[in-house]
Amino acid sequence: MRLSLENRLTTLLRALSIRHRLIASFVLLSLLSLLPLLVSGYISYAESSREIERRTRLFATEVVKQVAKNVQLQMAEVETASEALVLSDGVQAALARYAVDDAAEKGRARAELTKILLDSYGSFEDVSQKYFLDKDNRILDPQVLGQLGGTMERFAAAAPPRHGRPHWGALELWGGQKSLVMLRQVYFKSNNRLAGSLFLGVRPLYFAGIFDNVQLGEGSDIFILDGRDGSAVVQARERPNGAPLAAGLLAEVGASLRHGQSAGFAAYEDVAADGRGRASFRAAYTQIPRTNWYVVSTLPNDSLLAQAQSVRDKILLIGLACFLVALALAYLIARSISAPLEKLAGIMRATEGGNYGLRMDYTGRDELAQLARKFNEMAGNIGQAHEQLESRVAARTHELELANEKLATLSMTDGLTGIANRRRFDAVLEAELHRASRCGQPLTLLMIDVDFFKSYNDFYGHQEGDACLLRVARLLQAHARRAGDLAARYGGEEFVMLAADTDLETAAALAESIRLALEQAGLPHAESPIGCVSVSIGVATLAPDERQSAEMFIRTADKAMYRAKQLGRNQVQLAGGRRIAAA
Repeated sequence: MRLSLENRLTTLLRALSIRHRLIASFVLLSLLSLLPLLVSGYISYAESSREIERRTRLFATEVVKQVAKNVQLQMAEVETASEALVLSDGVQAALARYAVDDAAEKGRARAELTKILLDSYGSFEDVSQKYFLDKDNRILDPQVLGQLGGTMERFAAAAPPRHGRPHWGALELWGGQKSLVMLRQVYFKSNNRLAGSLFLGVRPLYFAGIFDNVQLGEGSDIFILDGRDGSAVVQARERPNGAPLAAGLLAEVGASLRHGQSAGFAAYEDVAADGRGRASFRAAYTQIPRTNWYVVSTLPNDSLLAQAQSVRDKILLIGLACFLVALALAYLIARSISAPLEKLAGIMRATEGGNYGLRMDYTGRDELAQLARKFNEMAGNIGQAHEQLESRVAARTHELELANEKLATLSMTDGLTGIANRRRFDAVLEAELHRASRCGQPLTLLMIDVDFFKSYNDFYGHQEGDACLLRVARLLQAHARRAGDLAARYGGEEFVMLAADTDLETAAALAESIRLALEQAGLPHAESPIGCVSVSIGVATLAPDERQSAEMFIRTADKAMYRAKQLGRNQVQLAGGRRIAAA
């Protein structure tokens, strides 16, 4: 038994180099001497960490409670102002006229209510939506776009019974933007009957200022969380790389909501503050009364335990210094024995990296000399084979590069029309915005939609529909004559054209020439009022700066295009409301 154990140990040691065996013996002796120091440092670190976490928990819990009170106070300000508004004689009288079964009275009532809202909230940048709804949750403002109005009406219909108190919730609008909504029912003072509702959309930044003076430490974060869907309603800062909230934190808050708990403290893992990897966090949270919102304050464990880690690091530094001294002695002794072996190992490593020209020079007739001669013969054979392989790889690499270039071209082109696709447009738009911002030149975007295209498809068939889109694409490509112009298919029957260094007057002329050229082409369209295929064009021109985004630019042109469609189609509308008269 003893002999077998000795043989196993000998076999294990012979798997290591002589130098490593010598160093390992010194390392083991050093570690045994440092073990008491490391154990005492660990015990001290564990005890101090528990105490720091306990104190931080108490402090963070009080902070989120105070922030929740401040948020509630700001909500109360909005509620108080809205209560005075809905009880005012002007609102009561307008709603009473709207309740009369008379179309003219209803129209005047809508106009009065819209004016009252503008007078009351028009100067408040933080109130982004302001509408009255009737008792059936229909928006009274006729100018609200159908999609936006439907979203708000569904929100109002889904709100829980309010029993006369305002209801707060979060509503997601276009582009993923959120609005914090206060919904208040309006009752007639004369008979206490339901007259309608007041819908106020408040920007999240209205509450974000509360977080300005709240700082628990480096890497900490504080935000308001919607307990229903786990989204951040108000944030003090953007999360790294736009990462979603940690599932562990959402699970803790969700459990509190289900069990009726209004506050808690949780440990979870999330994306690190620098956006690289994951880290452990602690979070204190408390519910804002009468809402599904929670004020959440998070702090990374590394920041929380910084003081305890400092003591631990000093202990480890002392141990490391002693260990390095022992390691240096071990290295010097091992080096004096293993230098010839290291020289051969170094040449072998260089050979692995592709340098087959090195040879081992060693005098003598011992085993190392024989090994050096065999190694030199092997390196020569491998070098010759490697040269032949590199030649073959170079040829295959060139073929692969040509194939990748062809694939890249296909990925940026629309398969139906042959012009640029949405991906190519997005990339060029970002680049042109930066270039125009640097050069101070205007940039123009045309948003183009084929009128009554669904009817065209239904009447003529999808093949003719594809041919129609191809005809429009070729027309746009013909008008994109300059090097800085780009015509692209945006999606479906929508196209875009980007024109660099183009002012509003030139852009309007370009859009009108496109519209007129298609109308004169006379492509038959039996389902169109004018009997041929036409387009509605929205034009947006701006001098970009660093504050403007591609999304804002597209939305501006898109609104102008939709205005052209609403006003009768087959026309050009400029951003800001101007229409270009047809020739």
